Amino acid sequence: MAFPNTQSNTVFIVITALISTFSTCSQAQQPMIEEVMVTAQKREQNAQDVPIALTAIDADTIQQAGIETTQDVVRLAPSLTVNEANHKQTSSFSIRGVGTNVYGIGVEQGVALLVDDVAAVQPGQTLGSLVDIERIEILRGPQSTLFGKNASAGVISITTKAPSDTFEGSMEATATDDGETGVVGSVSGPIMDNLRYRLTGKWNDRDGYIHNLTPNVDDKNGARVKNLRGKLDWDITDSATVKFSAYSMKDKSKCCALTWESMPLGNSILGLPIGYPADDISPGKDNFDFRGEDGPYSTSESTGGSVRLNAAVGEFELVSISALDNWNYDIQEDVDFSDLDVLGFFSGDQEQGGWYSSGDISTNFYSQEFRLLSPSYEKYEYLVGLYYANAKTTEYFFRNLTLALADNDTTAKTESLSVFGQLTWHFTSATSVTGGLRWLNEEISADLISYLDTVPEKVSGNDSDSPIVGRVSLQHFLHDDIMTYASYARGYKGQAFDIGGGKFSEYAANNPVDSESSNSYELGVKSILWDRRLQLNVDVFYTTYEDFQVQRTDLIDGVVVFELDNVGELVTQGIELDSLILLGENIALTMNASYIDASANDYDGAACWSGQTAAEGCVLGLQNVDNGRLPVSPEWKYTAMLDYKIPFDSMPFDAFANIIYTWQDDTIFNINQDPSLTQGSYGLTNLRLGLNDEEGRYRLTFFANNLFDKAYASNKINLTQLFAPGLTIGQVLPRSAQRYVGVQARYNF
Repeated sequence: MAFPNTQSNTVFIVITALISTFSTCSQAQQPMIEEVMVTAQKREQNAQDVPIALTAIDADTIQQAGIETTQDVVRLAPSLTVNEANHKQTSSFSIRGVGTNVYGIGVEQGVALLVDDVAAVQPGQTLGSLVDIERIEILRGPQSTLFGKNASAGVISITTKAPSDTFEGSMEATATDDGETGVVGSVSGPIMDNLRYRLTGKWNDRDGYIHNLTPNVDDKNGARVKNLRGKLDWDITDSATVKFSAYSMKDKSKCCALTWESMPLGNSILGLPIGYPADDISPGKDNFDFRGEDGPYSTSESTGGSVRLNAAVGEFELVSISALDNWNYDIQEDVDFSDLDVLGFFSGDQEQGGWYSSGDISTNFYSQEFRLLSPSYEKYEYLVGLYYANAKTTEYFFRNLTLALADNDTTAKTESLSVFGQLTWHFTSATSVTGGLRWLNEEISADLISYLDTVPEKVSGNDSDSPIVGRVSLQHFLHDDIMTYASYARGYKGQAFDIGGGKFSEYAANNPVDSESSNSYELGVKSILWDRRLQLNVDVFYTTYEDFQVQRTDLIDGVVVFELDNVGELVTQGIELDSLILLGENIALTMNASYIDASANDYDGAACWSGQTAAEGCVLGLQNVDNGRLPVSPEWKYTAMLDYKIPFDSMPFDAFANIIYTWQDDTIFNINQDPSLTQGSYGLTNLRLGLNDEEGRYRLTFFANNLFDKAYASNKINLTQLFAPGLTIGQVLPRSAQRYVGVQARYNF
């Protein structure tokens, strides 16, 4: 087990000093923790009354913490981690150590991401900017009963702000020292007494922070973002409201370049005497230098909308949500990871050329959900629902790397129908039991045409599954502000066709990869103490996953083969803490922590890591992984956020300060337990200081992210099979892996 370093001790000394200095202020004032309303059980409830382990982040906290992307959410949710890879489709979120890190358009995620109750289909849609957000809920553990088949590990639910009853608006501008400029604007108000609108736009441009040493070629990992979202709420009658929502989002980036953590002198590409490709580069954990002429370049575009009906039917509430979404993702990558004239070497031509890949993904998604919610009777309340979804994703993928050639069209379709319900029975005013079931019927199909074949032939497969999942929980209020609960949940993630590697045999078409199933047990307590100045929530959990879906990479006859596989069993267990302390009228301390032991057991047939010997368990290129660590799953992780408001009675404005420190244990990036693909423990400190007026009209913020300039990798890849003979490790360094400072000005009207 690793412990925080000197830097973390320094941060906590600072926090302790601030607490001791300011907690004596305003003792006559008795601030109280306000309720945060969530929809974790498909109806609006106080988060403290819900028998589910969750983290709820409201709009004020989002602003105070400077959360601007989905990746930023991990700062405040210790059980949530993100694997930011060199490709959006291989990036993913994990909760309690469990996520889906698989390349393939036919494999769904284990952590569902929903925006306004509408799910994202592809993993590449889950990483992006957040604008005009009202609330973020992170539900931990299997949530398949109410959220469906792609919530086997948990849910990230994002709720955007609704139209307002009175006219309001805001403008916000941001500039940083690493070349970011951005503007966000929002306006909202009534059109008529029964019609309200909200319109939000964002424009952001950021320079690349990975320095490209190739002459006349741009730096990498920059991005340009344009987002537009509109909402319209129409009160048809006194008891029925229709909510229209539409959005258009475009992200054009030069992301994400690999830099060398390890690249020994004398290495060559596939044994060819081309030489050392990293001229003028010093490989290492803090290497932000790169060489490449072809990519990475990517464009991500999303358009869509939804129509939501909330209507009273007698004492009941009917909810209908109809949604359409289209996502297009084009990407080109330099897969020789250099600016060498690889193709010229083979042909004798002097023209610069290299190995590259290009992909074009398009997803069309439609969903319809109906829910009927009963009133909250004295003895019981319930809901029933019907959900239908239809998703079609196509991809054209080309790669000219001789080690892993690809030239194919693939199509993946999923059609699902489910019926679900949940009943809460109140034995007494203090004790209740909740039970829910969901029946799913899922049909999947896949097609692949490989143009590498002499005569291109289409291979197709289809299958179906009809599982039943459920949840039961018992909760008891020891006091109005102290609730305990115990729960069991059964989770499910659907079967999938193995089409991600560019090969799709008749055998694979007739034998899809098995679905995942999970069993989760949880005990928890949620409490509001100290005259409603301390919120303390603690839970312990034990969850097993059977047939967990992973991707295996084998080298067969000099060709890289990607295969989808099942792990015999995963086990994740641990304890989580969420707390908020109001130390005075103007000072609050949030402390969240998790200890998670997540392991893969009985994974027979896992690929060996490069250089693994027979003594280390490698037999004919395969190994058995037992009690292996899960990727991107730190054992310990914690967050401390101190928010302090500084009133100036004699001035027309007040000041504020916010400091967040996040520390996490060491992690590994591959389930095959490659010891070279690890990231040591590290801590990050973000600081925000600023001024605002008493009426909340303007706000000026100065911020420094990664204040102590701590370099770390969000992903690593062992490329020794491509570059030899020495150990070659490529790494993805996220923007937050180096310090950057900026200023943000906001005006509300």
